[in-house]
Amino acid sequence: MTLLPPAAASRTVPGPKGVPVLGSLPQWKRSTAEFLLRTQRDYGEISRIRLGPQSVYLVSDPEAVDHVLRGNNGNYVRGTLYEQFKIVMGDGLLTTDGDFWKAHRRAMQPAFLRRAVAAVGPYTVDATREMLDGWEEKARRGEPVDLVTETLRLTLITLSRSLFGFDIRPATPVLKDVVDNVIEVMFKHGTLGELLPSWVPTKRNRLIARDRRVFTRLVREIREHHAATGEGPLMGLIEAASDPATGARWTDAEVRDEMLTIFLAGHETTAVALLWTLLSAAGHPSAREELEAEVDGVLAGRDPTVEDVERLTFTQQVVDESLRLYPPIWIYPRDAVEADELGGYPVPAGSSVLLSPLVSHRNPRYWQDPETFDPHRFDPDVAADRPRMTYFPFGGGARMCIGNSMALLELRIALAMITQRFRLSLVPGGFVRYGDTSISLRPMGEVLVTPRPRAERSGRGAA
Repeated sequence: MTLLPPAAASRTVPGPKGVPVLGSLPQWKRSTAEFLLRTQRDYGEISRIRLGPQSVYLVSDPEAVDHVLRGNNGNYVRGTLYEQFKIVMGDGLLTTDGDFWKAHRRAMQPAFLRRAVAAVGPYTVDATREMLDGWEEKARRGEPVDLVTETLRLTLITLSRSLFGFDIRPATPVLKDVVDNVIEVMFKHGTLGELLPSWVPTKRNRLIARDRRVFTRLVREIREHHAATGEGPLMGLIEAASDPATGARWTDAEVRDEMLTIFLAGHETTAVALLWTLLSAAGHPSAREELEAEVDGVLAGRDPTVEDVERLTFTQQVVDESLRLYPPIWIYPRDAVEADELGGYPVPAGSSVLLSPLVSHRNPRYWQDPETFDPHRFDPDVAADRPRMTYFPFGGGARMCIGNSMALLELRIALAMITQRFRLSLVPGGFVRYGDTSISLRPMGEVLVTPRPRAERSGRGAA
């Protein structure tokens, strides 16, 4: 057990008082992200929030964030806020801890190493080209496209082809509906239905059961395809994986849960990141023009290769700045196993700790004009001066997102190819804001944009 210094043990953690019994639960439910941003502004980088009978600690001090994710990460586990995720994903990389998590991470890691990730590049190029060819037809007819649907489909196809060797295109309409439902299920709304056991035939439970059946059927089809063809590098690792203690192969449930985790966490977050990046570039003409100039100069009208991506430095900065303002996974909950100290304040054993990239990335102590979109924040000489863990869109430490390199490669390739062929503008009257969810920073509703082919593209002539 960690013994706290007397001075730390006696300090009172600041935070909103809320209302009797419920604490700050009403504000949390009304708009979680805005409430947490206000809490940091009003109470500082370490604060305590009462949510009904539970207290959570919002932590954005960089040293404290680093302590949780790296320095003392063994003391901070997934905890109670991840229990809701298990309803859909089961026991996968996102929801487990300890030796089970370590063994599963080790088994799948080779598919996400540098050389393996480079092989994803051509799949991203092909899927993006297919999407943009469809946009050409819509542009001719003057029709808008929904970025939510388009980016989700793009990243789902890319992931399925590159990691599992499976063409998922026929199933994408059904899967988008299922993923939308899953996001709702994994976010607690404080309703009575969430407290009822799974066997009670409520609308919510029937929906969960249906979505599980859809995913289970998809997993079976992919496994059968791999058995027949041998295609899919990650599928091969999963099928060959075994328990390091017993030598037994992974059970069907283990295979299913890890596949569902990779599918859900892998494509949805990358799609959300691409959507916000496209909107950010479209809404800031100076950044868009600089982006277009770089893409035209480096690519000269051709499709990008993985080697080209390294030369698209401003393109990467546009992605980085969008991930700062709109990190797809914007809350990392942890539970303290033993008592600890964060920022000079006591954190009792069993306490829930919230790390939020969204909150940390808008901390005015480290980000000047934090609400302003400015890719030049990530010029090498500027970025080098910022402390560690002021920026962590993929988490940090041993539990950093396993697919972060793959996601960044996809984002840069897709952004470059879209910039090369189109300028996007929101449909008049459209208003975009992120929704009230603790899972990912998805927009509320459709995001309709008009794709306008660029008048001139180097090496391609008139659009």
